[in-house]
Amino acid sequence: MAIPARGVSAPANAAREYHGFDRETLIQAFRIMQMARRIDDREVILKRQNRIWFQISGAGHECIQTAAGLMLRPGEDWFFTYYRDRALALALGVTPEQMLLASVGAAAETFSGGRQMPSHWSDPALHIFTGSSPTGTQFVQAMGAADARRLVNPGSQDLTLCCSGEGATSEGE
Repeated sequence: MAIPARGVSAPANAAREYHGFDRETLIQAFRIMQMARRIDDREVILKRQNRIWFQISGAGHECIQTAAGLMLRPGEDWFFTYYRDRALALALGVTPEQMLLASVGAAAETFSGGRQMPSHWSDPALHIFTGSSPTGTQFVQAMGAADARRLVNPGSQDLTLCCSGEGATSEGE
């Protein structure tokens, strides 16, 4: 946000809106990004304490994932995430408790009952498909889901988001 020069008054709507976003949305975005980073940090500590056996960081991905999660529609749009999409999952409605239960492989974890690798979030109600550890395999699944949605519901405004890291670009899929 541009700060007005000394002696120049800000526009009347500056207190309510910042580049098209209201204050509450910006605070929500900051909280999601902060929470994603804090969960990452907590998992690193748990890993060092040998209380969890696996951790993949999403640090550095928070901003774009939060923006995507706030602009898209959980439960309407379709999401094929990968293991670094913590902020996206939080923005779509996955809770920090669910993520931490998955980290420790707790049976109370709602994604797979503690049987899936950590950072493989899923939720049928939010339309988040279960991720896979091999990078790049979600592209084929996302294309199939998008095509099926187009055939089942022509003219639908549903969007399918498929995420990956740069390592997946060298995969055969």
